[in-house]
Amino acid sequence: MTSGNTNNKSAKKNIRFPHELIDEIDASIEREKNNSPGTNFSSWVLDACERKLKAELRKKGQQTIVKD
Repeated sequence: MTSGNTNNKSAKKNIRFPHELIDEIDASIEREKNNSPGTNFSSWVLDACERKLKAELRKKGQQTIVKD
């Protein structure tokens, strides 16, 4: 049985953001639209998550090197 919350490539997750954070993200999106017209809230949040994960992986890699 399929659900409206998943497909083959993605899944929906509901998250609550503080109003102030949404305002700041929206302002950033408006500034970014000059260079990247397709920027929207979802793409902005996905990019932020990917950057956070990459930073975490780099940090783990450095920790491994330090331990050896």
